[in-house]
Amino acid sequence: MIQKLITCLSFLLISHYTIAQKEKINYLRDIQYPKAEKLGITVNSKSDESYPVISPDGKRLYFTREGHKGNLEYRRDRRDQDIWYAEKTPGGGWAEAKNLGHPVNEGYSSMINAPNINSLIIWGSPKGYIGVKRSQRTPSGWSKPADFYQLKVKESLRSDNVFVGSDLKTVLVSQKRDIFVTFKQPDGSWSEPKNLGKTINTEFTEIAAFLAPDNRTLYFTSDGHPGFGESDLFISRRMDDSWQKWSEPINLGPAINTDKNESGFYLPASGVEAYFHRNSRKQKREIYKVKLPEKLRPIPVALITGRVLDARTKKPLGAEISYDNLANNQEVGVSSSDPKDGTYEVTLPAGYNYGYFAKKKGYYPIGENIDLTKLKKYKEIKVDLLITPIRKGVKIRLNNLFFNVASSKLRTTSYDELERLVQTMKEYPKMVIQLNGHTDGQGSAARNAILSEHRARSVRNYLANHDIARNRIKVKGFGPKEPIASNETAAGRKLNRRVEFEVLEF
Repeated sequence: MIQKLITCLSFLLISHYTIAQKEKINYLRDIQYPKAEKLGITVNSKSDESYPVISPDGKRLYFTREGHKGNLEYRRDRRDQDIWYAEKTPGGGWAEAKNLGHPVNEGYSSMINAPNINSLIIWGSPKGYIGVKRSQRTPSGWSKPADFYQLKVKESLRSDNVFVGSDLKTVLVSQKRDIFVTFKQPDGSWSEPKNLGKTINTEFTEIAAFLAPDNRTLYFTSDGHPGFGESDLFISRRMDDSWQKWSEPINLGPAINTDKNESGFYLPASGVEAYFHRNSRKQKREIYKVKLPEKLRPIPVALITGRVLDARTKKPLGAEISYDNLANNQEVGVSSSDPKDGTYEVTLPAGYNYGYFAKKKGYYPIGENIDLTKLKKYKEIKVDLLITPIRKGVKIRLNNLFFNVASSKLRTTSYDELERLVQTMKEYPKMVIQLNGHTDGQGSAARNAILSEHRARSVRNYLANHDIARNRIKVKGFGPKEPIASNETAAGRKLNRRVEFEVLEF
């Protein structure tokens, strides 16, 4: 009788404690939480599946499969890991998963993230350091992973996870049970890892960080913040550029977080359908998906896709792609195009005006610009980047030049474009160019002729002030004489207002 009473009291105390703990959980109680759905047998097998990675366009799913007979170095006596992938079917499901194969799955702890369609990040914790490698698409498939980032650590402080941001310039490292951030420097080195601070990191364990493409919204796993189970998934938003001030972490709620272990959170660029893994009752990891409530989604981004092509032959090209914030002329990220078909992908956060360009040896890096200052929801934009081979006689438009209205004064947002021209002329010291200024057909033809020449001279002055000899730069103003589009529309007039350079000697 006494034993039954003790058991009953213990149950009541535990129940009371559990209720009290749940009352402390910081989650949104006023929203509907869709139920998380376990992926089918084409992805989840009898082995362990974990750390799902969805491509930015949502069409390919990568994940880690452990101890599977299809792994390249499978042995019964050890838990080997390989990266597998599945393609989305027309019906919205997933095709049968395939091993990613050589050379990606070779002699490395195979966990991954995919910042764009043409790059894979593979990481592991070999003895004495955190090692991150990058594999890129080549005409014959994925390249052998090459060193991307390394951090020396004590063996006792080996990393639990590494995440590389979509900009390829930000790395989040889980070390010493805390999450740190490090940034790529202009000289190619990496900054000293910085702890994200006490709002994110507790005295317990925070791991498996995922930074959304907006570069502000952080999802992570923690057993230190109050939760529903062993470890839960949380969201927090960065408040400033110190990376120390964050909003109070919010638990992703009872539809995602259970009494088990949830981790490995990942989102496509749309920010709608999330993927993560959960430990089953048999302690087996399985992959789930869930539609995120709107309040738990990141800030909207634009997914820019297209192809890099030779402007003359329309042949697809493999090229490096860089994108800059035009407000401060800072490079904010890099990407690349597939050398086989020229496809590229860039994810840009809302709220900024960007310039982006493709760069390849022997070609001029022609840029495009896109204004996302008013973007309010996720958007997909298709833009082909046509780059022109540098040779005598070619004319190349400087797309990212901006002048004040009816003025030859260059805006500071033009400096990135001008710097590319400076670097090109330094790379080819025998190149001589003529800067051709053009206007639309509105207003006085004589006044436009003067304005067009003055704008060309402004560009020459910038080049001369950056160590390019004036005798290598000729100028000419054409006014409205050589339109490339109709002057009857605003879009046509915008195209006609331009400065281009013609290669006279090369």
